[in-house]
Parts: sequence; C-alpha cells; structure tokens
Amino acid sequence: MAWSPLTSGDGRPSHHTFTTDSGIFVLTGLSNGNLAMHLEDVNNNFSLYVCTGSWNITDGPNGKADFTPSANDLLSTNPLGKAGLYKAYPVVTLGTGPVAMDGQLLQVISEP
Repeated sequence: MAWSPLTSGDGRPSHHTFTTDSGIFVLTGLSNGNLAMHLEDVNNNFSLYVCTGSWNITDGPNGKADFTPSANDLLSTNPLGKAGLYKAYPVVTLGTGPVAMDGQLLQVISEP
C-alpha cells in the first residue's frame, strides 16, 4: 500500500494490498462494505478520521482492493483534502469484529 505523497483533493482510486504481520490478508468472501480506510492525524494527537469513500475488491485471494475517496473525504477540513501527515490503515470488519491491517505514513501535500 504505497501511495505517499498524495496531493490534497486527489480523488483518483488508489490500489492497496491488505497485509498483517503474518502476510497477505485474503479478502475472498468479503463484500466491499466490509472494508474501511482509517487515517490518524500524526500532528493532532492521532485524531482518527474514518473515510467514507468506496472500496472495490479486485483480487480477493491476493488481498487486493482499490479505494476511491468520497467528496466528503476530499473536503479541506478532512485529511485527504488538507496537507498533513497521517497514519493510514485499512480495517476489515469480520463476523468476529474489526481487524486493522498494516499501516503506513501518508503525507498529503498541497500543490497548486
């Protein structure tokens, strides 16, 4: 899941491979609605923002899915719409509860 740096307001889909410490997290049998993108603002006490964009599982057996931010995610008051440093990590909701995937630092930059 390497998508940093990202220009603020960039609404193009991003491609992600879901992993945990034990390797690829298989998405087979899950629906797109089982996935969520979480962003923690590193410079604001790790304040949590849960994106409202959509997911599309593209290769379940290999843990691959695309995330497209919503218009709300791209507002200048939300992480993908303003410059900053965020810990980004997908969360998969299973019948047993949510499972956080490996995270990465996401730098959102402001460009003209």
